[in-house]
Amino acid sequence: MNESNGLLRRELVRLSAGLISGLGIPGFLTPHVRAEEQQKVSALTLDVSYLEKGLVGMARSQGWFNAHLGAAVIAGYYLCQENRLSDELVESIRRQLDALIRTYDSQFKPFENLKADANSISSIPQSLKPVVDGGLRAHGHGVIYTSLAIRALGEVPYMADPRLIKLICDHNAEIARKTPTAPRTPVEYKDTKAMVEALFDSLARFEPLLGYPTVRRPNFTHMTTHTEALMTLESLGYPELSKAGHLGHQAHIEEPVPDFRPADHPRQEIHSNLADVMSVRFWNDEENQKQWNQAWKVNENPNGYWLAFGHLFKVLYAYHRLIKR
Repeated sequence: MNESNGLLRRELVRLSAGLISGLGIPGFLTPHVRAEEQQKVSALTLDVSYLEKGLVGMARSQGWFNAHLGAAVIAGYYLCQENRLSDELVESIRRQLDALIRTYDSQFKPFENLKADANSISSIPQSLKPVVDGGLRAHGHGVIYTSLAIRALGEVPYMADPRLIKLICDHNAEIARKTPTAPRTPVEYKDTKAMVEALFDSLARFEPLLGYPTVRRPNFTHMTTHTEALMTLESLGYPELSKAGHLGHQAHIEEPVPDFRPADHPRQEIHSNLADVMSVRFWNDEENQKQWNQAWKVNENPNGYWLAFGHLFKVLYAYHRLIKR
C-alpha cells in the first residue's frame, strides 16, 4: 500500500468511527483506548452452536424485522472468528450474545427432529431475486439475512431442515411485496470493489455531521451491512444475484446529507476510533450494558436495543470485512 492509500484508509477508519459514534452509542468517546483487535489471534473462539442458534433465531422471527436477532448472533460469531481479538474481548462479546439469546429465548427455541436437506438451501438465494428486483426494499434486510444464512449453512449444513429454510424464505417473500426505491441516477459498478468504494465515498459526504450527534442521521448502519452482504453473496458463488442488488445499493447510499443549524445542536468533541469499540472496556461498561437492555425510547434511551436487535454486532462484522477490501 502506498502512502496515499495508507492515509485514505486511516481517514476512512476515523470517519466511519465518527459516524458510528454519531448514532448515539455511549462509551465511544475515549481517545486513548488501546486497540485490542491488534493483539495476538485469540486462542478463544465461539463454537458453531452460535451459528445454529442464529439460524433458528432468524427462522422463528414473527415477521421479517425481528430476524435481526438471529442475524446478529451469526454476525457476532464471525466477528470473533475473523479478527485479531484478545481472549478477554471474545469473552465479553460472547456474554452479550448470550444475554441477547436469553432475553428472546422463545425465538431461539431449537427445532426438534432436524432432517437436513442440503438441496433446500438453494431456495434461499432464489427467494432473494424478487427482493432485489427494481431497487431498494427494507434497507437491504433481505440481502443481509440471505447472505448470513447461506454463509452459516455452509458451515452447519445439518441445520438445513426444510422447515427452517422455508421460514427464512418467507421473510424474503414478505419484503419482496414492498415497493422498491430506484436510484435517481443509476450507474454500473465496474466490480464489487467499486461498490465498496462507493459506500465509503457516500459516508465521507457526512463529515459535517461529526461532533453533532443529535442531528438525525440516515441509515449508516444498514448502508454498511447491505454493502457487505452483497460483497459476500458474490464470494459465496452468487455473482449475478449480487449484481442484481447494485440498483438497490445505489438507492441506499445516495441518501442526502441533512441540513441543520449548528446553533440548534450541542457540539460534542469526538476523539474516537475503531479501537474504542473493539475494546473490553467498551463491552464491559456498565452504563452501556444498562442501556442496551432497556427498551428503545427516542428521547430517553436512543441507544436502546442496539444490542438487543443486534445492530452493533452486524455493523462491526460488516465494517471489518469491508475495510479489508
